Amino acid sequence: MLAIPALPQERREVPEYRTYGEPATKSDAEAVDDLIRWYWQAWGRKDSAALMRLHAEDVEWINAYARMFQGAAPLSTFLRERLFPAFDASVSLEEEANMRMVSIRYLGTDAAVVHMYTDGRRVAPAERKHRRTHTHLVLEKRDGSWKVVHTAIMDAL
Repeated sequence: MLAIPALPQERREVPEYRTYGEPATKSDAEAVDDLIRWYWQAWGRKDSAALMRLHAEDVEWINAYARMFQGAAPLSTFLRERLFPAFDASVSLEEEANMRMVSIRYLGTDAAVVHMYTDGRRVAPAERKHRRTHTHLVLEKRDGSWKVVHTAIMDAL
């Protein structure tokens, strides 16, 4: 039997930022950094149109409650009509201000996985504690532009 040591890590512990692999070019690294910054800014403004411009038409998205969307149109409708209106603007602004990077993993010349998290108050009104939310974005370079092709969101309550 193979014994593998496992170091315990609390759900709310976050390792120091790391980059795995290398971007193909300096402009790719800058484009990925820009996309992440624009993502955070659009989230903070609750700007579903700006957020969707960062996504591919065939995007897949799953939130922390296993609500899944395939395609930009249904995701855009959900963000615009359900998610963003359900919370005060201060909630999204707080999440934007608290966004932190965990890692970027470059895969070849046209893909990257971004892991980030935020602390915020996007919880049931009766709950007053902050909710830690991790987000994985899978980015793909298509026709010279980086787009989000897959999003997975997880809670660390």
